[in-house]
Amino acid sequence: MLQQQGRRDADGVPEGVVLALVALGQAVAVSFVIAAGAPSSGYHGWGAYAFACGFGLVLLAHRVAPLSVLVVTVLGIFLYYAMDHPPIGMAVPAAAALYFAAERRDIRWPVGGGLVLLGVSAFFRVVNEREQGDVLSYDLLTNAALIGCAIALASTVRGRRQLHEQQQRIVTLERERERHRAEQAMQEERLGIARDLHDTIGHALAIATVHANVAREAVGRDDEAAVRSLANVADATSRSLRELRTTVSLLSSPERRGRRDLAPHGLEGIRTVVESAQRAGLTTRAELDAEDSRVPPTIATAAHRIAQEAVTNVIKHAAEATSVTITTRIEGDALYVTVSDDGKGPAALRVGGGRGVAGMRERAALLGGVLTTNRSSSGTTVTARLPLAQEDA
Repeated sequence: MLQQQGRRDADGVPEGVVLALVALGQAVAVSFVIAAGAPSSGYHGWGAYAFACGFGLVLLAHRVAPLSVLVVTVLGIFLYYAMDHPPIGMAVPAAAALYFAAERRDIRWPVGGGLVLLGVSAFFRVVNEREQGDVLSYDLLTNAALIGCAIALASTVRGRRQLHEQQQRIVTLERERERHRAEQAMQEERLGIARDLHDTIGHALAIATVHANVAREAVGRDDEAAVRSLANVADATSRSLRELRTTVSLLSSPERRGRRDLAPHGLEGIRTVVESAQRAGLTTRAELDAEDSRVPPTIATAAHRIAQEAVTNVIKHAAEATSVTITTRIEGDALYVTVSDDGKGPAALRVGGGRGVAGMRERAALLGGVLTTNRSSSGTTVTARLPLAQEDA
């Protein structure tokens, strides 16, 4: 009820005020017709004016029951004439009720009500042969025109209201879709940063762990080897700290937040991965046949990250691995990155064994590529196929 009272029309006028004015106008219009015809009919009572007020008051219920208002109005008109009150026409007292019924509900009811009024009026007027000419030439056409105008105007208003409501729904849906897109983009950004942190910092910490273990074994027996290993630990951890500072910078800088990759080295960055593997004690062979100029930056960065994570898995999980081979090549419209080792197989390849392989698969899938793993008694091979056309798409 409060919601209805708070409604306003396009000009900001409370709807209750507008409705009260319409009801008053309806009562005044019918009263005016009664007063104009009273002298010629010799009518001097007040009952007709009570009906005029009733035709106005019943309109106040049109919002909750527009069809009931129409039915009550039509029956009231018939009762008015049955009580032999002065003529007021059929359309004038029913115009507002017909309008509200057509504006709030399907027009079949107001059209049916208008036809009933016209039909009953024509029947009783034609029965009186003296007034047949008036019925055909003036009265019937005038009432039909007024009824038709009321219904047509209501249909137009209802159509405009429905169009406005549809436009509002479209705007709401569009805002919801934009909000969903923003949330999705933010989620993708978080996942991208998480992948990069896992790849870069995880790789650096794996290298640092290996060298720390070497230094611990060498202390007191080979101090030079211990010093070299600790230097490698410092180098790996300093790179990890730089990556972490870059991440904080990305998160705190809105204009840089869209750059998900923390260190876009491209294919040349794979050489750094090779050097890290060598410092970790692995015999490393690199066959980097792909040219940077032919590979889009996004694809090159993904290739570097996948190679980095694959080598990290070898260092951390491949039992008894002594060598690793890294190859990059272009075949057709795709870049292939392959990392193979001679260990007994990384534990991370087991289901639920870690996020390393899952992260590599996600990174390849985001670019329309695919990553496969093959584990055998001679070692494990990780192959990523990255379509070169992704950057153009």
